[in-house]
Amino acid sequence: METVLKLPREERLQLQAEILHSLWYDGAASALRLAHRLGRSSALILECLQDLTEKHYLYIHWPSTESTLQSVYYLRWWLRRAIRQMLKDSPRYRMRLWWELLCREEAGLPNPERITHVAPSP
Repeated sequence: METVLKLPREERLQLQAEILHSLWYDGAASALRLAHRLGRSSALILECLQDLTEKHYLYIHWPSTESTLQSVYYLRWWLRRAIRQMLKDSPRYRMRLWWELLCREEAGLPNPERITHVAPSP
């Protein structure tokens, strides 16, 4: 991909890392939301998102018919799994997982572990 906005390589990589971290933390986000959260121009965020999509780190989870800035991006499953594997022993990650399960329980949603690990019937 040709660079439209001139940005040093290190700064571009730092911004891409911030985007990946934000998507890991929130799950999914549009370019507009990321631009607002990270305090960068939406054109720069969109360029980094396109670069990360071409590298197969992200995919467009919900394409927008109005504007590419409103399309919702999501991390690829293998990247989510790799990050989860790296953080699995972290107390912060265990607390986040506990919080997500608590929120699911309060919303009346089933525990994902109970869905995937079905006990054998007698």
